[in-house]
Amino acid sequence: MHIKVRENLYLRLLMLEDAQQFFEVIDKNRAVLREWLLWIDSINTVEHAETTIREAIENAERSLSYRFGIYLNDKIIGVVEVKNINRFSDSAQFGYWLAPDWQGQGIMTDCVRALTTYCFNELKLNSVHISIAHANTKSRAVPERLNFVQEGILQECMKYHGVYYDEVIYGMLKRNW
Repeated sequence: MHIKVRENLYLRLLMLEDAQQFFEVIDKNRAVLREWLLWIDSINTVEHAETTIREAIENAERSLSYRFGIYLNDKIIGVVEVKNINRFSDSAQFGYWLAPDWQGQGIMTDCVRALTTYCFNELKLNSVHISIAHANTKSRAVPERLNFVQEGILQECMKYHGVYYDEVIYGMLKRNW
C-alpha cells in the first residue's frame, strides 16, 4: 500500500526490510521521541524493530491496524498509524510521530490529511479520532490545522514518565471531510 502525500513524500506500510532504517531513525532520535512515545525504549535493537514490524504486518493482514512509514526520498522519517479499527462503528484512531529534523515543515499535517482521505475513501470509515496529551502542543497542532473537532478532554488519564496528563480527543467525520 502506497499513498502519495507530496513530491518525494509518501506513506507505505512498513515491511521487514525497513527494520534497519526504522531502528536507526528511532535510535538517533530516542531522547526527543521518548517524551511522548512510551514504547520507544522497547525498541533497542534491529531485532526488536523486526518484531514490531512483524506485529504490524500481522495486524494489517487482519485489518486491525495499518502502520505506515513516512518516506521522504525513500528514507523513513516517521510513522503514522491507523489503529483500533472498529468495523461495527466504522471508526479508528490515528497515532503518529516524526523525527525532530523534519518537524515544523507541515509534513505531519500533510500525512494526516492524506491518511484521513485514505480512511474515508478506501477503508470506508465514518469517523477517525486522535487522542493526544494536552501538553503535547506540537502533536495537537496537527488535528487543529486540519479542522478536526475537539470532542472532549479526559482528565489525567495519560501517564508519561510518572506524570499524569489530560487527554484531548479530536475527531473527524467523513461527511465533514
